[in-house]
Amino acid sequence: MNIVKRLLICLFVFYGITAISQDYVTSENFKLKLIKAKKASGSTWEYTIKTSKQTKKAQVRLRLKSLTGQKESFDPNKFYLVSNEANVRVRPLDVRYNYAAGWIFIPFNRLAFNSMDAQKVKDLVSYDPDIKDTFQNYDIDGFENISPDINFGTKKKPKIFPSYLEPEDLKSCKLDLYFALPNELKNFEIYHGDEKIANVTLK
Repeated sequence: MNIVKRLLICLFVFYGITAISQDYVTSENFKLKLIKAKKASGSTWEYTIKTSKQTKKAQVRLRLKSLTGQKESFDPNKFYLVSNEANVRVRPLDVRYNYAAGWIFIPFNRLAFNSMDAQKVKDLVSYDPDIKDTFQNYDIDGFENISPDINFGTKKKPKIFPSYLEPEDLKSCKLDLYFALPNELKNFEIYHGDEKIANVTLK
């Protein structure tokens, strides 16, 4: 093994990176590949996503490129995690894309399923019935769908309800997906629509 490969392996271990993929997978007008997956923590700027002590947060970073070389509409609601151990299909807690070539990651806009929920947090969530939640289109027989609710309020005044994401015109960027998983769960698969992007193993 040459010195470059050894250094890369040391970096992956140091930063907790447990999965690497070199192959792109085509999904609709885009190709995606796994960059890394690791345990994670953090929040968006507008609201905090907290998980229970029985769960851990996982961060999955992907690289996305449009097949046309131009901006195309990208639907983040088609992302999900599949665990064959737990027989669950899990929606991400959050999905973000990096701005330009920098390391600033911007969350996709949130959409409420009804206008009443959107009115509760006007600055954080919108309502657009013309945009459909495509997460619902990829059920797997025998698997439970898990779609986490988010508290857009505070501990004292919680405003908890389900939401989904507004598609965005993208050309080439990195994507960060965040999931809440049982502490014992280490192996899972990442999908976009019908396409499996990668197998993932966390330490």
